[in-house]
Amino acid sequence: MTTKPGFFSKLKNAFTRQKDTATDISDEVISSLEDQVRQAPNNFRLRLKLADTCLARGEREKALEEYCSIARLYLEHDFTPLAVATYKKILTEEAKHLEANLELGRIYRQKKFYADATSCFREAFNYYQENALTDKALQTLETIIEIAPNKEPYRLLLKELFPNHQESSKSIYSDIIVTHKKPSSEPDLLPEESDDFDMFFDLGAELGEEIEEIEGCPTAESNTNNGEDEPQAHGVEEIFQTLKSTFQEDKDNHDSDKFHYNLALAYNELKMPEQALRESEEALKSTNFRLPALLLRSRIFLSQGSPSEALSQVQQGLLGKGLTRHDFLTFKMQLGLILKEMGHYPQALESFREAYSLDPENEELAREIYALENSTEPV
Repeated sequence: MTTKPGFFSKLKNAFTRQKDTATDISDEVISSLEDQVRQAPNNFRLRLKLADTCLARGEREKALEEYCSIARLYLEHDFTPLAVATYKKILTEEAKHLEANLELGRIYRQKKFYADATSCFREAFNYYQENALTDKALQTLETIIEIAPNKEPYRLLLKELFPNHQESSKSIYSDIIVTHKKPSSEPDLLPEESDDFDMFFDLGAELGEEIEEIEGCPTAESNTNNGEDEPQAHGVEEIFQTLKSTFQEDKDNHDSDKFHYNLALAYNELKMPEQALRESEEALKSTNFRLPALLLRSRIFLSQGSPSEALSQVQQGLLGKGLTRHDFLTFKMQLGLILKEMGHYPQALESFREAYSLDPENEELAREIYALENSTEPV
């Protein structure tokens, strides 16, 4: 039986083409992307494509500058997990990058992940010290002493470097006591994630058609950020072990579960599948986020060419209790895609038909069914 290549096959081939030709990217490609960014400066994915292209071409400083612009844009739109993933990506290229360390420190501090915030602020402190920026170094060290789980080494460092300075009496609970007005020396906190963004931070349903066009000179993309993108590894080190922080958290804290799931989606959007899978493992422990985490993991495994792993995630989802009609439809559709990729066409067609019976207006399902029913060999 022969059919047209499925979405995941085209996606995998697109990334293969991109990787093979990355070192031969022309000036015209960069110029075209820059022109498109100037026309649509708030287009997340277009700017990300420009940054990735510059990095692949070896223009490291230009790429880092663009990644910083992307991270700031994410923060402006309250897409905090995407900003975290982007800043961590920057740090894999330049571990001492000042903006990335400062912003990550502020985000971690806001989330009360004090051990990780301390680590980031310490890198910023080192930068200020190395560049003789004494006032900023002192301010940063005060912040570290305020939040560090183990304060004593930093207090000793303060006495050694600034013997005439009187340590501030602020504590990590000062934001409870002073609810609105904060000292001018305290770093600005980042905005909380908006309610609409909090629950299911879906990032790329419309990326399918865009990714199919990754060849030669990229074209302008949609500025929508409401679905899940398919991933591609960037070799980033394991990150975000912040739930092991010394700050005591309620194990049933839904905000923590939500943060892991959102961060997994952010890594997936930034084409970092290994990191997305690690974060999704934490989300699997949550009753509220288990099903979407299984679906995300299935999509990642399938895009990586591991259909058996993808199938396992879907099977676990279908065996779950309390599936809604939408859950069942979504998992059946994903099951059909997996079976199609594995060459089990009759079973794939059956799964698509079952999903289509629940959503007869779904055009994507209709196309999949039509393609299988009208293949050159009988199903």
